[in-house]
Amino acid sequence: MTDSPLDALAIDRRATAQRTQLDATSWVDLVPAFVRDARGEFDAIHAATPWAQTEVLRYDKYVAEQRLSAGLRPDSRAMLRQTDLHLRSVYRQQMDGVAAILYRDGTDFQGLHSDRAMGWLEETLIAIVVLGQRRPFVLRPRGSWTESLADRVSSGAGADDIVLLPGEGDLLVMGGRCQADWLHGIPAADTPNPRISLTWRWTSRRGRPDTNPGHYEGRQFSDRAPRPGSRTRRP
Repeated sequence: MTDSPLDALAIDRRATAQRTQLDATSWVDLVPAFVRDARGEFDAIHAATPWAQTEVLRYDKYVAEQRLSAGLRPDSRAMLRQTDLHLRSVYRQQMDGVAAILYRDGTDFQGLHSDRAMGWLEETLIAIVVLGQRRPFVLRPRGSWTESLADRVSSGAGADDIVLLPGEGDLLVMGGRCQADWLHGIPAADTPNPRISLTWRWTSRRGRPDTNPGHYEGRQFSDRAPRPGSRTRRP
């Protein structure tokens, strides 16, 4: 018996998205087991990617981000290419990708933020394929800053937090005004296992652009010559 075309896919395009409506104009979809061979894809991408560490200029010195990153070509692997086509088909937009982030273990993290680098945040899509360790993915409405991210997640406090647990080949998609009205982050976790996130982005470029200084624009207060807001190095 020969394999059907569906059996040859690296993704399960029949998997059902579970939508969480964050508010009237923001939502997040979670598609469990989207990647068929999640372990194999993790191993291949982890081994072949030229990971680098970004350092951001803060108060006149460069501070290393607690994670590694890289850019991947969407056509470099069948799984990436098929995901790109799937997102275009389901969400009816051509998305930019693929940004890869490696959390080497539970001490690597990403603080609460929105993806302001896109500029226009009124209507966006951010799709993330998560390979490897399941970890909390926290969404919080803007303005809820009374406790730290780690405290809110570990204590279970904060009814306005939405906590998802993507991993092992799941697909997560944030849409609508999520980047304008909500923050998201990945707190430190008690695990020795790594996690890779692969991200695609789209913005309608409608509405009022966010013109505030970006995360990678740096902050410098000395009299020395201006330096780049960020730099990368191999770990």
